[in-house]
Amino acid sequence: MVDLLSLTLTHLVSGLDNPNSLHDLHHEPITSITGHTEWVVAQPEVSIGWCWRLEPAPCNRITAVRVGLPMCNVMLVDALSKRDYGWSRNDHALATVVDSMPWAEQTLLALEFPSTLVAAQSPR
Repeated sequence: MVDLLSLTLTHLVSGLDNPNSLHDLHHEPITSITGHTEWVVAQPEVSIGWCWRLEPAPCNRITAVRVGLPMCNVMLVDALSKRDYGWSRNDHALATVVDSMPWAEQTLLALEFPSTLVAAQSPR
């Protein structure tokens, strides 16, 4: 995990879920705005993606918060035992990495939200 924390992840792509629909499959109004984002490292080839939801922030601004666990092409390995973490522990550890990154502001700006609405994010 220390190796993963030393990597600099770069924003690759973000998108809105159902950006053209104001109603869900049951024709109910959508009550939240959600999306996804993908971050990468070129060498070694690492990709981490996660879903997010918009939430209000102080001063009439908005921010994005992670929803659920990240999806990744990485399996963490315990340094002492040399055994992999297993998927559940792996995904929860990766969530900690994501939550330590200031990703929300860059994600929302990439989606062309006006910078005057986007709250600066401090890592949790």
